[in-house]
Amino acid sequence: MLRIENLPKLAGPFLQTVSMERKSPAAMSQQLELDQGGMAKDLAKNRKVVMPSWTEVEEIKSYSRNNVRTNKYTFLSFIPKNLFEQLHRFANVYFIFLGALNFVPIVNAFQPEISIIPIIFVMSVTAVKDLWEDQRRRKSDKQVNNRLCDVFDR
Repeated sequence: MLRIENLPKLAGPFLQTVSMERKSPAAMSQQLELDQGGMAKDLAKNRKVVMPSWTEVEEIKSYSRNNVRTNKYTFLSFIPKNLFEQLHRFANVYFIFLGALNFVPIVNAFQPEISIIPIIFVMSVTAVKDLWEDQRRRKSDKQVNNRLCDVFDR
């Protein structure tokens, strides 16, 4: 039976001050056995032992990086993504259609090669502008990701 006079004897193993060194669970139980004699073995049989997570052997885990990335394109995806975005504009599709229609001999109004120069020029200037903006985003992201910050650990 639990009586108030038996409480210090029962709570003794749990009220001891322990050092904050990181030890393996086996080393902790061995130290407990040395400190308490055979009493720790008897207590361990009747209860579940829960060890804190910091006592277990820590595995090396690879976490995803915590980087800011706002750029749209990579080296390989620039041309396909940029063409995809530019072909969503109705004006670009319209002028490409007119240039392609000018290659049909019955419909052509003037030399077919000249008809595609304006749309190629406009799409090229837009692609260079998009590339410039993306490089500035990449540079800004690099500055943000390389800033010093405070890291709090438990």
